[in-house]
Amino acid sequence: MKEILKAGGIVLPAPVSITVNDELIWTADTGRLMDGTMAGDVVAEKKTVSIKWGIMPETDIVKIKSGIIIGFFPVTFRDDGVELTIETYRGTLSKEHLGYIGDGIYWYRSASVDLIER
Repeated sequence: MKEILKAGGIVLPAPVSITVNDELIWTADTGRLMDGTMAGDVVAEKKTVSIKWGIMPETDIVKIKSGIIIGFFPVTFRDDGVELTIETYRGTLSKEHLGYIGDGIYWYRSASVDLIER
């Protein structure tokens, strides 16, 4: 089976959703002129990749944290019909805990993170 998402060379658990935002980066002097028209230039387009996971065991959270490290790291995913690898850093990793539910395994209800292109 082909991996859906890889970060820092580690294949991550399959997410329940991936949302890719193509963000425009404008020059610092961008803004409205006195007549209300917009002035400025686009200097780059960068991606923000929002990832959500569903119910998973703690071992999957550990795998996610080993891939989306503090600092910069590569992430590979599919967008616009091609496999992309971009250099990213992560936003806040949010985890909703379930706990032990009788099977001896610690479970999480969900996890989410934004990966922002460098």
